[in-house]
Amino acid sequence: LDLRIVPSSATISTDRNLFRRLVQNLVSNAIKYTRSGRVLVGVRRRGGLIELQVHDTGIGIAADKLNTVFREFTRLEEGVREAQGLGLGLSIVDRIARVLRLEIQIESFAGKGTRFSVIVPTATLEAVETEAVADEPPQRPPTALDGMAVLCIDNDAGILDGMRLLLEGWGCAVETQPSWERHAELGSRAAKPDIVLADYHLDKETGLEAIQRVRQFHRINLPAVLITADRSDEVRAQAAQLEIPVLNKPVKPAALRTVLNRLQRVPAAAE
Repeated sequence: LDLRIVPSSATISTDRNLFRRLVQNLVSNAIKYTRSGRVLVGVRRRGGLIELQVHDTGIGIAADKLNTVFREFTRLEEGVREAQGLGLGLSIVDRIARVLRLEIQIESFAGKGTRFSVIVPTATLEAVETEAVADEPPQRPPTALDGMAVLCIDNDAGILDGMRLLLEGWGCAVETQPSWERHAELGSRAAKPDIVLADYHLDKETGLEAIQRVRQFHRINLPAVLITADRSDEVRAQAAQLEIPVLNKPVKPAALRTVLNRLQRVPAAAE
């Protein structure tokens, strides 16, 4: 697989970290679903706009499915056969584009490949430098979750990326880890979270076991939420014994926010 990135001298004014994350997800998605051929990243000028394009020669998307690919936890049948994942990459792209007020375009043909485009206004370097000095950071409206420290445990980096973006948008301070051990490895630098969000299926243990380990590490009965696609009564019973609410995948942001608001008002008891 040939990855080609064409340099560009174009200048834009946007959030550097969010824009990088958006492009990374587009490129990662292209690589994941392109078995052979190439992935090309480049820029075209469109008057006062630039169009950053990510082309691939991958499996493509049927015309009647184009409107569904940006939904959370949505994976097309062809994509499931081609690569692992939970279908969060493009939903993250869509969410970031909305935050940055950028337009995303898509053109694709089943079996022939896909082109994603990000439309961004151009800016002069002088204007960007002046704006960086003169403008104060935009003030985000306060929320009930401002300052809540959340530890997210999941062995899927894409899921963690999406959770961080969602929770930070609500004002939470977020730590993401693939396992409870990685949190414990921080030692004295491991900040005690206000709440733990853990996926049920981890590499070496269940999310319930990970939550218990974190509670033991901090010696306090921290509030926690189990996130799982397993809808069995057995899992719910195990979680109920530990007084841990369960959210089923796909997780609806409104449901997650409701649970966080409720648990925020429940003081943690020392073990």
